[in-house]
Amino acid sequence: MQRVLLAAGMLAFASSSGFTADLPAKARPMAPIAAPIYNWSGFYIGGNAGGGWGRADYLNTANTTLFGDVAGPPPFSHNTSGFIGGGQIGFNWQVTNWVFGLEAMYDYSDIRGSVNPLRGGAPPLGMDDVFETRIRSLFLGTARLGYAWNNWLLYAKGGYAGGDVRVSVVDTVGANQGAGSDTKWRHGWTVGGGLEYGITPNWTVAAEYNYVRLQSGSYELGGTAAPAVYTFDVDTRDTHLATIRLNYKFDWGGGPVVARY
Repeated sequence: MQRVLLAAGMLAFASSSGFTADLPAKARPMAPIAAPIYNWSGFYIGGNAGGGWGRADYLNTANTTLFGDVAGPPPFSHNTSGFIGGGQIGFNWQVTNWVFGLEAMYDYSDIRGSVNPLRGGAPPLGMDDVFETRIRSLFLGTARLGYAWNNWLLYAKGGYAGGDVRVSVVDTVGANQGAGSDTKWRHGWTVGGGLEYGITPNWTVAAEYNYVRLQSGSYELGGTAAPAVYTFDVDTRDTHLATIRLNYKFDWGGGPVVARY
């Protein structure tokens, strides 16, 4: 009996060892593979279109004309609004989810408004000077900082702003009539931001807002009455821009810098 039990035990041990040997070795865990990341790095060029609105403030500082109806304070103002559109070029550099960039944007502008301040002598004299302010073009040179979630990029921007601002007046009523205009490039600053989406590896679309603050300036509106002067300090402050943008990204400059673990 002992011999039978010993033989059965040896047979069971041999069977167990063979079964264990036939089992596949446990595979080592694979290193996690990073999900594909959208590449925001590289140069891009594109166009934009939208609208702008703001305010213009006037203060008369000199008047020796016969047609001019405004003489001295108080100041007056009017609202402005209109179309803007143009193009932009820039470069992005992506480090993990952070995107750093530089951009130049130049837009044609028809942001304008007019006012008749209704000041001066008795009607109809002194009530017919119509003043118009128009921002004819805008340039924004900005730095950008954004955070990307794959194809989505939320960014802020800020830097230099400049604008071609034209101011004019016309008087077509009464015995003393006249007109004049003056155009100056005004310097200033801008801040803003936007949300951009990568439609394809190269095409992106964005909605963007910018606040623009240009310096005030002195404008000589004597015009046809020269050498008589009709001078105003004009401030085109608090200008707001809202645009839709379409960019083509060249991917020049390499892909994103990703973290290594």
